[in-house]
Amino acid sequence: MSQQYSPNRTGTGSSTASSVERQARDMANAAGEKISDTVEQAQALAQDQYDKLTANIRRNPLQAAGIAAGIGFVLALLARR
Repeated sequence: MSQQYSPNRTGTGSSTASSVERQARDMANAAGEKISDTVEQAQALAQDQYDKLTANIRRNPLQAAGIAAGIGFVLALLARR
């Protein structure tokens, strides 16, 4: 005998739906936490690289100015084309 929909049968579908909803919410929360952790790591890495670059520029200001001028010259040449 095949099972048919019966309006008197309650709870079966709603408990399954709430279970699926709970699992989806848990997965979304876990993904959000992982993304948040990844963003924090990326920000820390970017700050570290910025600090290293700043320190290098302070140690060698003429070299940094020369590199910046060279990059500006190359970009100007490319922009003219």
